[in-house]
Amino acid sequence: MTDISDLNLFSRRVLEETERNRDLMKSAAEAMESPLVKATRAMESNSSIQRMLADVERHRKMVNSIEGPLAELRASGIFEDASKWQGEFERTQKLMADYHSRFILPDLTRITKLTEESSLGRVAQLAKQFSEQNSDIQRAMEAMQTPWLDAQRAFDSVRGFSELQSIGRVLDRIPAFEDKVSIALRESLGDWRDAISWPKNISTDLVARSEFYVDLGFDSDLTDFPAPAFQESVSIAGLRREPPPLIVGYGPPVAHTDDIDEEALVRTNMAHDWLQRLETNLRQFIDLHMTRAFGSDWPKHRLPNKLYEEWMEKKEKAASAGRGDWPLIAFADFTDYEKIICKKDNWREVFSRLFSRPENVRESFQRLHMIRLDTMHARPIGQDDELLLYVEVKRLIKVVVRLSN
Repeated sequence: MTDISDLNLFSRRVLEETERNRDLMKSAAEAMESPLVKATRAMESNSSIQRMLADVERHRKMVNSIEGPLAELRASGIFEDASKWQGEFERTQKLMADYHSRFILPDLTRITKLTEESSLGRVAQLAKQFSEQNSDIQRAMEAMQTPWLDAQRAFDSVRGFSELQSIGRVLDRIPAFEDKVSIALRESLGDWRDAISWPKNISTDLVARSEFYVDLGFDSDLTDFPAPAFQESVSIAGLRREPPPLIVGYGPPVAHTDDIDEEALVRTNMAHDWLQRLETNLRQFIDLHMTRAFGSDWPKHRLPNKLYEEWMEKKEKAASAGRGDWPLIAFADFTDYEKIICKKDNWREVFSRLFSRPENVRESFQRLHMIRLDTMHARPIGQDDELLLYVEVKRLIKVVVRLSN
């Protein structure tokens, strides 16, 4: 068994060797300018990645929380030339291989039996109202091409897979912020309605974050799949389709990240793209409805305290730097949208007819909070946050695109 001290030693050796050979690595990277070299340097300086490797042994039962990020790092080729930590990484790989070995691709007979005997979660019960639920779930299982069923926890796997598929079907067929949808999602994704005090350690500790989400009520069976199976299952569920449209008039075009993000942080790069696109749609949606209600100078009179001055300061700095003349709302922070929508007078006069309850809106934005921070700091993200991204972006886009036309 790998001892946690081995992995801690691994992290320390990475840092020591990085410091000792920093100049040499810099010269080599400048000479080669390859994505692999850049990704390796990122690996050595990124405490989030080092912590992620150490977390495998620390919490075996939570291995799925780092499954996705580790899979993309491995696929990027970061570890191919990492001779200084190869031994430690091989032990980590063994633990991950043990995890993967539990998963199988069940045959048709077993799929039929499992779907007939498994219990339905709240979202699946809601989906059953408008579809032949067992038939839909069985077809989704038959469409899977990668091992997804945990042979040691077969019924938990089936229930998690069924809920995942049902979330996609419900969001396709029912208004996304209706009370019955929000209540059903709360059973699967947790209750995020109250203001949350975010623990500092969950910024870089994916296992601690996963445990924090479980405490809120997040069902970890929804994401307890090997990375290829998770990606395939969310695609079949219709949660991972095209990213939201980009509304160019409400913010600069989505910036392309550097080779390190492209090669080693694929998930984070994707999330950054989706969230920036979501923001341009939110800006257009809020600006459109507030202008209709209060006129084009609404920010001066309807923003929460001090937001107008903050936006104006950002706009003036951007103009001085020659960065274009964007609408004032283009200078909003991600946390500003919920404040504007849920502000009592704005809610009463504008947004109450567009959403069901302010706490449902607040909950949606809070589920996106940590992944938004991850994208801003180029940190790896796990499958829990990736699922929250797909679900909440789909919910918000379904409202704002329909009501912005």
